[in-house]
Amino acid sequence: MNTFLQELSKKAAERWAAVLLGPGLLFVACVLVGRHQGFTRALDLAHLRAYVRSVSTDKAYQEPAGLVMAASVVLLGAAVAGLVASSAGGLVERLWLPAGPDWYVNLLVRWREWRWSRKEQAYRTVEAEARQELVRNRRRGIDTHSRSTELRRLLSRRNAYSERLPDQPTWMAQRMAGATARVEKRYRMDLAEIWPHIWSVADGQVRDDIQGVRDTLTGAGRTAAWGGGLLGVAAVTFWWPAAALGVVLLVTGHRRGRVAIDTLVPLIESAVDLYLREAARRMGVPCPYTFSPAVADRVTRVLRVQASDT
Repeated sequence: MNTFLQELSKKAAERWAAVLLGPGLLFVACVLVGRHQGFTRALDLAHLRAYVRSVSTDKAYQEPAGLVMAASVVLLGAAVAGLVASSAGGLVERLWLPAGPDWYVNLLVRWREWRWSRKEQAYRTVEAEARQELVRNRRRGIDTHSRSTELRRLLSRRNAYSERLPDQPTWMAQRMAGATARVEKRYRMDLAEIWPHIWSVADGQVRDDIQGVRDTLTGAGRTAAWGGGLLGVAAVTFWWPAAALGVVLLVTGHRRGRVAIDTLVPLIESAVDLYLREAARRMGVPCPYTFSPAVADRVTRVLRVQASDT
């Protein structure tokens, strides 16, 4: 038992160091360098070397007590920055998958509707022009240059944004809502209600796969949070390389988040397909062949009774 606890503590420490302390040290370094370099000497390596030399030759840092104190302050700052970034990562996830407030959600939905409508209008305009050109050239007996490539490109751009008129505030929220809608259409079940039961009966490998993607999404939010922190450093110190690095981390985090959601959605749907009947049986609802609407109604009643009892 002691060996198990020691290994568990070792893995937790390694994970903490890799996820929080390492980026935290980089953040502290950016703060120190940015404070010294500023805007005008952002890339002045000679100025930076002189600063490092002055610190290394300072007698206060050559004594063991001073060295230990400086290292402790740096490590403490890195740890605090890591904890703040971890908490801010959760906030970033809520921005990617917002549930409120209503004014914020509605504003984003209207913005996405407007952008989708522009892409849809561009596609419909080219489609109408191509059709008119085809009819006109047929009357004249002239070969028509195919615009199918352009139409496919415009359609792909529209569908990459959203396959239908958006009703969710972000692309990630739209993808998750799509999974909910497909489960509702296929099984007449509310995904939010049935998911805890699916999760409880799912195979260990399936749960590991879903949890791994979920951890990737958490890491993406944390990466974006580090990017936001570096933008804050740039705003305070005017050291523009921190802003450049912050933008890179923001974009990287957002793209990783989109990839994670794009992977998570089919995993969730496949888990529902595989384990919905088993979850129904565990709740005492016979499901011998297919998950019929009658079975869905009985499962829903069981879930509603459980919710009312709690």
